[in-house]
Amino acid sequence: MTLHFFSAAFRPEDESDRQRAVDRLPSIPADDPVLQMLLGATCELLRTPIAMVTVSDGDIQRIIGAVGIEPGSLPRSVAFCSHTITAAEGFLSVPDLRADPRFRANPLVRGGPQARHYTGAAVRIGSFPIGALCGIDLRPHGPASFRQRSELHRLASAVADRIEATQRMH
Repeated sequence: MTLHFFSAAFRPEDESDRQRAVDRLPSIPADDPVLQMLLGATCELLRTPIAMVTVSDGDIQRIIGAVGIEPGSLPRSVAFCSHTITAAEGFLSVPDLRADPRFRANPLVRGGPQARHYTGAAVRIGSFPIGALCGIDLRPHGPASFRQRSELHRLASAVADRIEATQRMH
């Protein structure tokens, strides 16, 4: 059985140009104090115990900074953030991942860590969505409010600014 979330359709139309932008990104330490502050603000804003900054890199989603989980990577085919970077306005909020047909069979929902809620905003470098800033919870939430959506976009923009500042330093 082919599951919906394994579809390659969740890649932007300009994937090759987007990937070139990703290839030029600097390495940012996961404990970067500015990144950690932005992740803490994301947890507070979304009322989630987990926040992360991800970069969609080829078939992998790299977690370049996180609160509540360890940075690492996972297949892009199961990453919620893959949907965020192709979503309208670069934003995705899923109140209960188990109730959404796109995600209910996802191994991150069915197995460990049993994610239940996701809200994310695309992180853009230039015009390319390189990844996302997101919050995850192990319990369902209501949908994101207009204020949460606006603030998460602002925080995602600040993450992009931090990445670009680090790029200029190298």
